[in-house]
Amino acid sequence: MAIKVKKGKGILFEAVPDNGQVGMRVGENGRAQYVWPNRMVLPDDILTKLKKDTVPFLYPPPKPIEYQGASWIVNMCADADEYRNALIGLDQAFGDKLPIFNHPRAVAMTRRDLSAKLLDGIPNLIVPKCVRFKADANNSFQKTFEAEGFKYPVLVRPATSQTGRDLVKIDTPFDWVKVYQTHWYGKYHYMTQFVDFQGADGKFTKIRVAFVGDTMFFRGYNPSDTWKIFAAYSDTPTDADLLRYMDKIEEFEKNATLIQVCQEIRRRCGLDFFGIDLGLLDGGRFVLFETNAAMSILRPTIGSADFKIIKPQQDQIERSLRGYMALPAQWQSTEGSSPTVRATFGLEP
Repeated sequence: MAIKVKKGKGILFEAVPDNGQVGMRVGENGRAQYVWPNRMVLPDDILTKLKKDTVPFLYPPPKPIEYQGASWIVNMCADADEYRNALIGLDQAFGDKLPIFNHPRAVAMTRRDLSAKLLDGIPNLIVPKCVRFKADANNSFQKTFEAEGFKYPVLVRPATSQTGRDLVKIDTPFDWVKVYQTHWYGKYHYMTQFVDFQGADGKFTKIRVAFVGDTMFFRGYNPSDTWKIFAAYSDTPTDADLLRYMDKIEEFEKNATLIQVCQEIRRRCGLDFFGIDLGLLDGGRFVLFETNAAMSILRPTIGSADFKIIKPQQDQIERSLRGYMALPAQWQSTEGSSPTVRATFGLEP
């Protein structure tokens, strides 16, 4: 089956997760809506325009499809565990042929264990050791801990978990029972060396940085009383939390060490639109939490605070994204010299 794409138009590449599972929720109109996990998150207006400028491609198609005349591709699949098959398929079909926004080879390298190796050695950045393994026996976790030379404490989470679901911290040999209280059997997991990032003030501070092309934006600041931090400003943000974040923007965007660290991460990752979560250490250093293209950078934040407070920064990021997406020739598309997705995942010599 051949589909002709109008000159100057592109392909919007989406996929069903490898496990075939998507979520459901009731939308504002009272109708059921699909919730696709770990996809690139775009504002509704940008996504609406994008759909007008593209033809859709949902992987895997029921029968082979040949697209003729497409000029570029936007890849919505943002997680290397969730969409491994789709990333392989996209790379094989178009990897060296067209500009691809968030190229599948770059997304593949954001897999937590691969990202840890890719980003190791950046000055002033601590990259914790991370190992991916399949939990298929009662002692899989302990065996991995011992074989890989980990020390307590470690973090354990299932692959595809970007929200912290089933994330546990193992502080002592008596804590392994925590993982057995999750749906662990037969699933791939990550084990990551925990790095204590509690500051002298007693706070655990997470910052988020977003990138549009090579342009950097300070996107979140959350000093917390606990190490387990997910929200950008606070678990239940108040106006004061948002104002605190806005007050920190200029300070962090002038932080030469942070800029150097983040720009080197961007250079190595080669993504077009993505986020970086870092822990703030005393002495001006940082610890890597994660970097991926599935972060909520421009999605409206839910809560009772007045989110108009952060609108100037959000508007700036969105304007940058609109302009950047309109210029496929400037995208960070990975060239043929980079390993294919299949090679990255160890599926070919």
